[in-house]
Amino acid sequence: MLAFDFDQSELHQIAAEFDASEKDLRAAYSRALRRTAQTMKTRSRKGLRTKLHLRTAAELRRRLAGFRFARNSGMGSVRMWFGLNDMRVSAFKGRAVKTATGASFAGHVVEGGFIGKNAKGRPTVKHRAGSRTYPIKEARMPIDDEAETYIEDEVFDDIEEVFFHYFRAEVRARTIYGVGKK
Repeated sequence: MLAFDFDQSELHQIAAEFDASEKDLRAAYSRALRRTAQTMKTRSRKGLRTKLHLRTAAELRRRLAGFRFARNSGMGSVRMWFGLNDMRVSAFKGRAVKTATGASFAGHVVEGGFIGKNAKGRPTVKHRAGSRTYPIKEARMPIDDEAETYIEDEVFDDIEEVFFHYFRAEVRARTIYGVGKK
């Protein structure tokens, strides 16, 4: 969970620049948070897909659906959540290879694993869930370290810049052009 605090004085300074009311300020803040959250979600999905060498972004889209932002009392605090649990082997680019001790996929070795087909008919690495013949499950690869490093260093590096860009645009639209007024 990542938490961000935005400078209250800078928010009020932008509001004073455009002579915005408290109602306009709160509405612009809320809309800027939503737009910032969507931008960060899109940037992280695109970047993680290439960084983790995934076949499609569908697997990440499901994990970022839990992407949330929340305001504490007042304005200025944002929390975001990412699902960084292990991912199915078939979500990654690569080829399943049989080894002497099991199977490997994209450099990730699964001891006691074997090559089988997934639901789409693609070869993947599977393993037995217990000591018996069944159940058989698809192997999973860890992503948390690599993904967390990428998200913190690359994606959220300029979150304040993105937020204040959207906030300034929203305050400007609400005060000069009357957006949101009846």
